[in-house]
This record gives sequence, C-alpha cells and structure tokens, in this order.
Amino acid sequence: MLFIDEIIEEVNINLEDIAKSVVSKEVDKETDSLIQQYKQKFFTEIDSPEQHQPNWHQWGIVTHTRNFMKMYDNEVKQYLKAWNRLEAIEEHLSRKIDGISKSKLIYLGILLHDIGKFKKNYSKKLNWRVIYTFNKHEVYSQEIIQNDLYPLLHDYYKLTDKQIEYIAMCARYHFELGFIREVGKKSKYDYSATFAKSQEFRDAVLDALPSFEEYKIEVGVLFLADSYAKTDIAFENRSDKEILDDLKYQDLNPKLIYAVKQKSVNIEVVKCYFDVIVKGKMIK
Repeated sequence: MLFIDEIIEEVNINLEDIAKSVVSKEVDKETDSLIQQYKQKFFTEIDSPEQHQPNWHQWGIVTHTRNFMKMYDNEVKQYLKAWNRLEAIEEHLSRKIDGISKSKLIYLGILLHDIGKFKKNYSKKLNWRVIYTFNKHEVYSQEIIQNDLYPLLHDYYKLTDKQIEYIAMCARYHFELGFIREVGKKSKYDYSATFAKSQEFRDAVLDALPSFEEYKIEVGVLFLADSYAKTDIAFENRSDKEILDDLKYQDLNPKLIYAVKQKSVNIEVVKCYFDVIVKGKMIK
C-alpha cells in the first residue's frame, strides 16, 4: 500500500495519461465527425496553451495544474501568513479523514481540480466553425473523480470513499469565488477591489456559503492558488504598457493582460472572503 505522499507523486507524474483517458472517452462517444477531429487534436495536444483558453491562461491545463500546486505551497501560504490566517487554516487542514489529513488530500484535489476541462463543451456553428467552453468543468471534475477515477483512487490507491469525496469536493468548489465575480460585474463597483470590500460582496458570500459551508476554507485557498497559476507575469504597480511589453517579450497572447490585471483583484477578493468567514482569529 502506497503512502499518501507517494500517491500524490504518482498522480502528478501520470497527470497527462489521466487527462488523455478522459479525452479518449470523449473521442469514442462523439458522433459528429468534425467535432471528433477537434477532440482528437486535443488528445494529441493535451497540454497546449491553445487548448486552454489562451486569453486567460498562459499554460496548458496540465502545466497550469502543476503550477497551481507550486503556488499553493508558496505564494498562497505567504499571503495567508501576512493576513494572519495561516495558523487557523493549517489547524483546519490538519484534521484527518479516515487517517489522512486534509492537508495531504487537498493536493489530490489540486491535481485533479481541472480534470473536468478535458470534457470540453464543443459546438458547431452554421459556418462550420467549432467553438468550445469549459462551462461546468468543476461539476465534471467532481463526477470524474467519483466515477471514472474511482477504480484508480479506491481499488488501486486504497483511498476510502470519504477521502475520495473530499478530493472531489475540493475540485467541485475550487472556483466558487469566481461565480461571485458575476455579482461584482453587475454591481456599481464592477469586479474590483472596491467590490471586494463592499457590503454587496459580503452579502454575496453569505448567500453562497450554505452551499459549500463544509469546504469554506478550501474554497478560499484553492481560488487564490488557481488565480495565481493562470500567469506568472508581474502584476503589482504595473502599467498596461509594461504588462503588454512583458507579454510581447515572452511571445504571449496580448489578451492575457486581462488575466494579469484581474489577479490583484482576485487576491483582494480572497482576503476579504476570509474576513467575512473568519471571526476573530479562529475559523468557526
């Protein structure tokens, strides 16, 4: 029986193959020949940035995922420490599920958080142009973890049903604060640091909280790491021209400027989110 650290390492090493297993099933069940060609290309370009909303992601899905894990270990914990939240959050994550701590299981949630993106939603327009979205990828991630990957996680790695459920729910809820972004866009503040500090943001968090109450800590830390792992372009105190110059120098999509600029807002959103759900120094 493998130890949890060995399982994390193996899943990380085999992430491309796990992703291809998902895409392969999508290719096999596709009945439209044109869309099937797009899915086959996805299979052969499994980690291409062009297959992963290049307007918002500097890297392909697999590389983004591995960067996500690095950001979680480094930048995220630095922010939590600066916000005086790290100790309470680490105490929460130290709690065990069937003998394995959440602080370990969350790494499998991170590695599999975007596995649902490999079930791309393709559609064919009248001019034969094929477009795609990653809508509902969080839900797909949960379903794939609990169904398609169940033999791997349970039968091979010997994880329990409760442990697999936790991993699946981390994937399911990793983007919950992204949905609150839509509330900000409709507010008088737009999606901004001002919105994050507003009563509207607080109300939106409290309205959403009952749906993921058990995973409210994970929601915050995972969204922060995910936001950081979209691009490594510097973003603090940078003019649009400086950002565009960086993008041009690295031969990246100029539209990545939106991801770069949104990064600082996302960080403020997570800070304010923890201010809403944390009372004093203890997370209830």
